[in-house]
Parts: sequence; structure tokens; C-alpha cells
Amino acid sequence: MYNNKNRNLWVTLESVLDIFLNLASIAMAYVFTVMLAEPGKMVVESPRMMFSVFVILMLHSFTFMLFNVYTPTNIVRPGQRNVRILRVNLFYYTVVAALSVLIFNESERFVFIWVIFSAIISTGVLLFKSRMMLRITGFFRKRSYNLRKVIIIGDNTATVEDFVNQVAKNPEQGIMIVGYVGDRIHESVGCEKLGSFQELARILDEYRPTEVVFAIDAYDKRRLIKLVNLCDDRCIKVYFLPVIYGFFKNARQIEPVGSLPVINIHSTPLDDKFNSMIKRVVDIVGSLVLIILSSPIMLVAAIGVYLSSPGPVLFKQERVGKMGKRFTMLKFRSMKVNVDSDSAWSNEKDDRKTRFGAFIRKTSIDELPQLFNVLFGSMSLVGPRPEVPHFVEYFREIIPLYMVKHYVKPGMTGLAQVKGLRGDTSVEDRIHEDIEYIENWSLAMDIAILLKTPFKAINKSEHYVDPEQKAEGEEESAPTDVVAEKLDGEETLRREGGAEDVVPERLGDRGYRGKILYAASTMSHINNFHLRYIESLRRDGYRVKIMARGDGADYNVPFEKKMFASSNTACRAEIRKIIARENFDTVILNTSLAAFHIRLAMPKKDRPRVINIVHGYLFSRHVNPLRSLALFLAEKLTASRTDDVIVMNSRDRRTAKHYRLCRGRVLNSRGMGAEVREPVTPVEEIRRQTLSEGKFVMAFVGELSGRKNQQFLINALNEVKEHIPDAVLWLVGDGPAEESLRALASDVDVSESVHFLGRREDVCDIMRACDLYVSASTIEGMPFNIIEALGCGKTILASRIKGHTDLIEEGVSGFTFKYGSERDFVERVVAIHSGSLKLKEEDIIARYRIYENDNVFGDTYRLIKEAIENE
Repeated sequence: MYNNKNRNLWVTLESVLDIFLNLASIAMAYVFTVMLAEPGKMVVESPRMMFSVFVILMLHSFTFMLFNVYTPTNIVRPGQRNVRILRVNLFYYTVVAALSVLIFNESERFVFIWVIFSAIISTGVLLFKSRMMLRITGFFRKRSYNLRKVIIIGDNTATVEDFVNQVAKNPEQGIMIVGYVGDRIHESVGCEKLGSFQELARILDEYRPTEVVFAIDAYDKRRLIKLVNLCDDRCIKVYFLPVIYGFFKNARQIEPVGSLPVINIHSTPLDDKFNSMIKRVVDIVGSLVLIILSSPIMLVAAIGVYLSSPGPVLFKQERVGKMGKRFTMLKFRSMKVNVDSDSAWSNEKDDRKTRFGAFIRKTSIDELPQLFNVLFGSMSLVGPRPEVPHFVEYFREIIPLYMVKHYVKPGMTGLAQVKGLRGDTSVEDRIHEDIEYIENWSLAMDIAILLKTPFKAINKSEHYVDPEQKAEGEEESAPTDVVAEKLDGEETLRREGGAEDVVPERLGDRGYRGKILYAASTMSHINNFHLRYIESLRRDGYRVKIMARGDGADYNVPFEKKMFASSNTACRAEIRKIIARENFDTVILNTSLAAFHIRLAMPKKDRPRVINIVHGYLFSRHVNPLRSLALFLAEKLTASRTDDVIVMNSRDRRTAKHYRLCRGRVLNSRGMGAEVREPVTPVEEIRRQTLSEGKFVMAFVGELSGRKNQQFLINALNEVKEHIPDAVLWLVGDGPAEESLRALASDVDVSESVHFLGRREDVCDIMRACDLYVSASTIEGMPFNIIEALGCGKTILASRIKGHTDLIEEGVSGFTFKYGSERDFVERVVAIHSGSLKLKEEDIIARYRIYENDNVFGDTYRLIKEAIENE
């Protein structure tokens, strides 16, 4: 979005200004040099001097233009431009200093010092000039001078929102967004809606923009020509922001084929033969020098390996290199000879390692033989780290763009490694850094990475990872909170036929409106949360079919609870047949597992509209990073087959928008609604049954699992009892962690104070009977147990995580503690027990009213209907 004529004029003016500034710098440097040099060394022939100064000035301007230093600030950010000035000046004056030694033999020292002073002064002056011009430009743009008035014309919310955000982040580009024109853009994009496509002519006449930007998904050629003509008729410049804008990084990606522009989405600087040659020369020279310098270390290492255990000195392993070709990588052997080397990563306590091997691994000495790989051309000094074929085949299936790292030679070190991404760190983050390196390669970047590598060579931690285990995510679909169970006859599907026998289709006055597949991983999830919504959809004229595991589903699909279990692959084949046969208009997805596999089973084209109701994204910094990555990638890989997302807390909303986990809108609901049941068991009876009369009772209701983190509560109870000796903990529910939790309670000597009450129907009565409701969950969506505890008027103390912080107003309807901090938890329990932290029951119940079933249902149902009908 920059006029080429203006750009050329700007470049000319700036280059002329730089000539004068450089002339002044050279003159000033001459004065300083004269003051420092000996009198006998100051004589330089005048004609030769004048000609040399002229050549230096002209070549300096030419070099700046050659390296695109004069690219305007609305294309290159000021910081990037300053870096260019530093790099180009360093390169240019280094060459000039070297030439001066050859040309001015009779006054070598004088001219050399003169060039050095010129470089220092010139760089400082040019950086100062760049900063001042930016301030002057900003001054005028703040007063609305030289601003470009832009109207966005689009139908893709995410694309328009990204454009608006980029304009806000880059005010130096001088763009003022007037508003947007479109029929399907969500109001949250960050600028004003001016009207629809049909009103474009009026809008252009009224607002008189200088430019328009089209951000349209599907290009209807006839309609598009009509809209463009409306702009052309008013002499308004037209720009297009293509849907695939994320693939554009720089101008070299556009390659002409005849008169057609063709996009190379992974063009890299190393595609240039000259750049590739330079990198290879550096690799050869660098590896030879390093082999010579490190040869004493390698000799000692070889002797140490030989003496440490039987076997070869060198460990040879097949790795995947450039363009997927395999090569043999060399390392000093650090382990006893074993058969798992190609399919398992090591950890700090791996008993396969020798003592000497542990030392050379920790200091990275074991990698020195790779210098020979570099010398012979299978590796480079700097590049993405190579991986064994076993892991490459695995990661290429689950990590987007993983194979892009193989466009260049693998390296002994790389950008990811010097940024600390080694050991048990995110594979996705490493790939991001590898791609960043590939797309922005420069010799200066290689040198910087090499200089940083020695300071990052100490490998402080290693971790064993089984890729099959790390990819398996525990799914949330089975009822996560016993409190959410609805076991009474009216809300549980009990029939032999389909779900429609219990909730019959009753077409209202509107008649038939479409066919919907309503899906979750288990029927218990449908029973607990969705029957009311399904019934309402049927009343409104939709034909709804249920897909889940369990009796009562129209399509009983036997989902396995592990996300990447092989049996789920078989389920996808059946799902694909069902979707192809039934011709659904809309698919509404619930639970991460079912949502992932059903979206994978869908065709890319001519698929139903997909709405993903996210009860809580199961990836978080509190979750095992590898499991979190697998769950995140499951969402990211299927985002292109998701039209709208309905989330239930603010953190998930930000996550979905930031990572673009759907094609359309991210809608925020207050959950699916919760309802506090009427008393069944008196408080006194529960206290008597649990032998808790006169004690300070903390209670938690929910599935006994790692995600609910009851082990934290048991560990913390031991310290709580030092301050409150009669404290007890009730754990209500069952689950896979029950046995380990009982063992833990015994180990920390609190087994008599931890009561496992099992799965119960009177969970609300349990909450009423306790003194403090506690939760230490690692991750939540919109937790029903917290909502029901609010409804019971109980003081709540919960971990400060998403879901909890949406529900709890600190100091008004509850309290939170720093996640994982036993000290913070205990201090707050003691304060609540003593009465120094106290809440009003009416404030707690008022918070519950916001999230209770009757108040939430209407809003959430409206969002579902809105998502269904937003075609």
C-alpha cells in the first residue's frame, strides 16, 4: 500500500541527504584523524583524496539502495531499518578499510584511522537522522497529515481483524481505518461497520477514502468486478488482502510464469545459489578450523568412551537431512550398546548412560564428531537439528509445517537451541524457530548463533519421551464432576430406540428447518448437559440426531478415551460413511475427543456447517507440555473444518481468537447452565455419617483424576492440620486416580482425615454440609462444581486458573490461590477458618444466579441458533 512514484522520490531525497551527511561525517573524521595522527603522516595527495571521497560517497549510497535500507517505514519497521543501517555500514566500511590499506600505501595508518572514524560518525549520524525523520513523520501523522483513509471490504472476520490489529501495531505506516463494509463480519473486529456490500457506492461517496482493502474469502468474479468498478469510478486505489496472506513473507516469493504471478510459499534466502555457496564455504572453513582446535578434546573424549564401556567409540545413527534424505550422523557413544537408540529419547536418570557418557552429553562434547558431517556436506554448522526417522514419521503427522525444516541442511546448532529449546521443550516452538531461521537466513544470523552456542552448550536436562504415550490425551467427555451427574429419570435417556423417543421431534409453526448432527464422545455428556438444547432445537423445526458412545445415541460410535488410540481411527471410517449418507446441514460438536475425530472424518469440500462447543480447551501451561501440545495440535489441525466456536471462559476465547481455531467467529457463552438441587440429606446426617461433627471440613466434588489435582489437596492438608488440627477433607466421586490418592493420603499420614465418599447423588447436600469448598484443578472450562457450590452459598477457595477466575469474584463470591502454591493455599484456609477472610452468603448466591440454568439457557441457545443460521 505505497505509491511507487512517491517511494522513488522519497528514496532520491533521502539518498541525496545521506550523501551530504556522509560528506560531513568524512570531513569530521578527517579533522579527528589529523588531531590524532603524527604530522609526518598527514600528507595525502589532494586530487587522489577528492576522487576517493567522491567514490566512497557514491558507493555508500549505492550500497544502501542495494541492501534496501531506503525502504520506507510503512513497509519496514523502524527497528528493522536501524538494524539494516548498522549491518550495511559495518560491511561497507570494513571493505573500505581493507581497500584503503592497499590503495594508500604511503599513508596507511592515517587513512585506516580516517575510515574507522568515518564509519563510527556516519553510523551515529544516519541512525540519528532516521530517528528524527520518524519523529517528524509521526508528528504530522498524529495531526492527520499524510494519512491514508482506508475502508475494508470483506466477509471474513478473522482476516479483517488481523488487518485492523496490524494497522494498530504499526502506526508509522500512516493508515487510518475508517471502517468496514460487509454482511458477515462480527462486530468485535475493532472498527466501525459502515454498511453492507449493497451500500458501497453511498459509503464511498460519503466517507471519500483514499484506498480500499478487499478481504474476501470466496471471489464471485462478477460481484467483485462490480465492487472494484465502484472504487475505480471514484479514483480510489484498490488493494487485495488474500485469504492466504499468512503464506506471504517477502517479495521473492512471487515468481513470474509468463504473465502470471506464481507464489512460492516456502521461498528461502538459501534458494539463492550465491547465498548457498557462501554458507557452504563458511561450513568448510569453519569445520576445518574447529576440527583442528577441538582435536585434543576429541582425542581425550575418544579415550574416555573406549575405557567407559565395551563398544565402538563413535555412535552412528541414521538421521533425516535436507529434502528428507537420510544420512549417518556421528557422535561419541555415551551409552552402553542398546537396541532402543532409534526409538527412544534419553533422560537424566537413564541407566543406559555411562558416567563418562553423562559428562560428555551434559557438556555437548559428544556432538563434536558432527564437524566431520559438516565438512563432508551432510550437515551445516547452523541449521535445524536433525531427527531420527522414527520421530520424523510421527511428528510429520501431528505438527503443521514440521517437514519445512528439511528444506535446508540440518545443523550442529540452531536458532531454537540458542533460545533454550532443547530437552523437554515444545516441539512446536522448535519448529517455529526453525522456520523463522530458514525464512530469514543471513550470514550475520549464522555468526550470531555460532557465537551464542558455547554459552548454551551445557545441556542441563534430558527427558525420555515415548512418542506414542505423549500423544495420547486424556479426554474430558466422561462426566468430570460428580456434581454434574443428573441421575433422575426425567433427564436420563432410558429407551431401546433412538433419543427421539424421549425427546420427540415436535415441529413448531416454522416447519422443517434443517438436519443437525449433535455429537459428543459419551452419552453421559449429552444427558448431563445437552438434552434441553436438543429438545429446543427440535421444537424449532430442526431434525436432530445424536452421535456418541453409549445407549441412547442414534449413532453409537465406540470412541476410545485416549485421543490418538487406533480404535478411534476405525471410528472415523464409520463417521465418514454416516456423514456422507445422511447429508447433515449442521454438525454441533462437544468434547475435545469427539470434535477432533469427527472433523477429521469430514470431507474438505461440501461438508456440513461445523460448530464446536468448547467446554474447555484441555491445553494449558499447567498440563504436561507434550500432552498439551498434542491437544493443541488436534484443534489447530481441524480449525479449517470449524466454522464457528462457542467457548465458555475468557481465556479460551482469547486462545481461539489468537490461534485462529476456527474459520469464522468465536462466540462467548456463560456455559450450558447448572442447577442446585433441593436438599435430600440433612447436613447433620452427612456430618454424622462421616464422623465429622465439630470438625473443620473442606470438600471437593469431582472425578478423581490428575486434571482435578486432588493430590495437591491431600499434600496441603498435612500442613493445614498444623494450624487447624481438626481439619478434614471430603473427596466426593470416583475415577482412575482413586487408588493412588488413597496411597498418597497414607504416605503423608493424613489417611484418617481424608474421607473418600464415592459417587453420590446428594452432592449439593455435601457442599452445604462442608465449611469450605476447595478446588486445586489444573485446567477447567466452566466447572459445574464451582457453580453449584456458589448456589449452595459456600465459601470457595480455588486455584487461580481459567474457568475458576471467570466464576469467582475475588473477595466477593470466593477466593483464589496461586496455582500449585501450598503456602498460599494454607494461608488462605487458615484465614478463612479464623474469620479474617469472610464473605456474605447473599453475594455468593448472587454470583450463582448469573450462571444458573434458567439464566444461561436462553443466551447459550441463542448463540447456538446464531451459529447454525450464519451461513
